[in-house]
Amino acid sequence: VREAALEGVFTGYRVSGIRFILRGGRVHNVDSSDWAFSRVGYYAIKEHFVNKATVLEPWMDIEVTAPQDYSGEVIQSIIERGGKMKDLDIQQGECTVRASAPLQVMFGYSSFLRKHTSGMGTFTMEFKENKEVEPHMQEQLIANYRESKAYKNQQASGAGF
Repeated sequence: VREAALEGVFTGYRVSGIRFILRGGRVHNVDSSDWAFSRVGYYAIKEHFVNKATVLEPWMDIEVTAPQDYSGEVIQSIIERGGKMKDLDIQQGECTVRASAPLQVMFGYSSFLRKHTSGMGTFTMEFKENKEVEPHMQEQLIANYRESKAYKNQQASGAGF
């Protein structure tokens, strides 16, 4: 069961937030072994989650500070990345934008911000929560994983579902 949870169902990422309780089973002298029971648990997890699991992604709380002249560009950059605006504060010629966005789209943001604010913009981010990815993105992640070497190796070894 632990192996299946660590390996995941769709994309090779671990399954989290589950509890597994085995309620019953029979022991047979010929067919029962630790390996057989581990395989049953493995396939039970895989089969259970095939139609019920969703892929989660980390969302971050973001705070961007830049000169007021760049506020429009900062806001636009967050919205273009799929971020959700929370607050805009403008004081003494400086704007502070508070928002949340998926971690994936924030890679490279410091370079973007430096370039588009003449080096005067800064930002911080902190983990907020895990949210379900959009259905089209989940389909793309699953397709990419199935094309990957890891998935093909898993299938070849007989460990996959």
